[in-house]
Amino acid sequence: MTEYLDIRAHDALFASRTTAEDWARIVAFRDRPAFLDGVRRHEGTMQPFFAHNLILNRVVTEVWRFQMLVITLYLHDTRDALDPRTGLTVTNLQKSCARLKLASPGRVYAFLNIMKLGGYLSAVRSPIDSRVVHLEPTARFMATVEQWNDQIFASIDSAAPEGALLALRARHPELGRYMRTSGAEGLLDGWDALGPFPEVLHFASTDGGWLMMENLVLRSMHTESRACIEPVSLNMRATAKQFGGSRSNLIRTLESGYHLGLLDAPPRGGSHILPSSRMTCAFLAFMASFLGYFQHHTRIALARITGSP
Repeated sequence: MTEYLDIRAHDALFASRTTAEDWARIVAFRDRPAFLDGVRRHEGTMQPFFAHNLILNRVVTEVWRFQMLVITLYLHDTRDALDPRTGLTVTNLQKSCARLKLASPGRVYAFLNIMKLGGYLSAVRSPIDSRVVHLEPTARFMATVEQWNDQIFASIDSAAPEGALLALRARHPELGRYMRTSGAEGLLDGWDALGPFPEVLHFASTDGGWLMMENLVLRSMHTESRACIEPVSLNMRATAKQFGGSRSNLIRTLESGYHLGLLDAPPRGGSHILPSSRMTCAFLAFMASFLGYFQHHTRIALARITGSP
């Protein structure tokens, strides 16, 4: 008999890891009728940031790299033209990453150097103080960022079409920048996307693991009138190449995930991967938190642009 997934089965566990207010917001987004459409629409959104960056993978793993990129853009976008001490500099990013416990000063320095070598950042000396060197996003980097913005808006629209965020973005081209700035402020104020979901962090802390987890869970969830979980087979060599990770590391992540109760069967080197109910529910709750977070900060962004309350 087919065993159907109850996405509320582990709510008490997840709710115990967060505040009542945050959990209410997560549930409100997750329980939307079209929520799974939004999750499926999101698949692949993070790939330009994570995959095909093998050198960068050796410096900062996925989950921390994403937050570093958010803060990198925030520092640039909030730079005061009259104060050379503001903006994106090595020192300012090192201070922010130390505050958020994302990376050591040495890793931040290496991260920025690789971003420069990759053509994503360029160094510009301050016209006010020649001792200060600012790093500025290149057109290539910003094209990727704007693509990510639109993918996030499209994912939220799939789950909550009444918001029509892509249409708003067309009317307000700066909406993505304001949304990123507000979202970064939330990170700096202590929002922790993965804190309530160590099941997701287990995968996201491995290079290629976040993308593999998203692909794996969505492939395993077969939907009729309700979702059920079925085993998935992955070609681990192809998966590692696709998602920018190490085949051996990804296999170890699956094997240790089984021992942690995140898989219901030994993964057999990728030939029989069966996410557990807890793993699947944690992923879905995390996605509700993640997409709901950016929905909330898009509303703040729109209010700032239009001057409305």
